[in-house]
Amino acid sequence: MLGPSPARLAWYNAVPNVFWSVLGLTPISVFCYQHMARPWLYALLLISLLAFAVPTSWFRYLQLSRRPAAYRRLGVHVINRFTQHGDLIHRLIRRQYPQYQRVRTHSNRAALVGATYHQERFHWVLFLFFLLTSLYAVAHGYGRWALLIGFTNVVYNLYPIWLQQYVRVRLRASSAYP
Repeated sequence: MLGPSPARLAWYNAVPNVFWSVLGLTPISVFCYQHMARPWLYALLLISLLAFAVPTSWFRYLQLSRRPAAYRRLGVHVINRFTQHGDLIHRLIRRQYPQYQRVRTHSNRAALVGATYHQERFHWVLFLFFLLTSLYAVAHGYGRWALLIGFTNVVYNLYPIWLQQYVRVRLRASSAYP
């Protein structure tokens, strides 16, 4: 039996991605639409997008730890159960395709490492935007919005950043990946 098609894998992984994106982006979208002056919105977006220019080599300075235990203490492994390419999705795929493995070869491993850097960079951009937006909310007297956006930032951006680092740390521990 062949493995799942790329389209089927994309579909399975899109479900948690859309779920978390709607949950994470709704509060900040509502706040920006209702309470943020457009010039500020554009300025904060531009500042945040600068994180896309950060070289990949700098990510090692932003890494929380070189050991999986630090991430496990923060519950990152629990978050991994409910994300795209996470444990739950992996189990669903393995029900139909018992032989399925996400990482089988060195090139799969290299692609996964590259994907973790891409996803981490994306969440750093959003982390900065959420942080700047929450500071804007505080400065303009929207304390509850600032708390909600700050909480959402931790769940939607900080934990996914740590998750990408955790995946790389686990790959490093299990292979010759540098």
